[in-house]
Amino acid sequence: MSFWTLETKADIGICGYANTLENLFREMSLGMINLVISQQQANEINAITRHTAQWNVKIETTFDDYESLMLSWLEEVLYQLEVKEKFLVDAQFMLSRQESCILCNAQVSFVNANEVTRNLEIKAVTSHEFMIRELRPREIFRAKDSMIPELAGPAWVGQVIFDI
Repeated sequence: MSFWTLETKADIGICGYANTLENLFREMSLGMINLVISQQQANEINAITRHTAQWNVKIETTFDDYESLMLSWLEEVLYQLEVKEKFLVDAQFMLSRQESCILCNAQVSFVNANEVTRNLEIKAVTSHEFMIRELRPREIFRAKDSMIPELAGPAWVGQVIFDI
């Protein structure tokens, strides 16, 4: 696990660490999904039949706006959960640039959301206190929450708050 829960007064969030930007997308996705289920349910999810698919998001931009791409991706994960009833279990990412856009293509594993008992409902992904940052070699990141360990670069760090 390379993500930790961030407690706020009214909402909840996650802080994630990874060695690459693609892996940060994975950690942030899994962190979000793990907020909504109990530890017992997380342990039992492997007994549920998995399905695979490709989920994609794209944003129009002339520069590498990975913050907006991450927000769009997390909104897609929430959409798949709430509307399509697909509960994300794992994902592998490929990020790429085309002429005027950047793409996030993910090979995902999911289970039927109706087979998962949820403890929490995420209403929305917010941009409040959102960040993605690449740490230079030996650069140190310290989260505001003292329960989250510090991270030394080279690495990637992300943080997102969810409306619950």
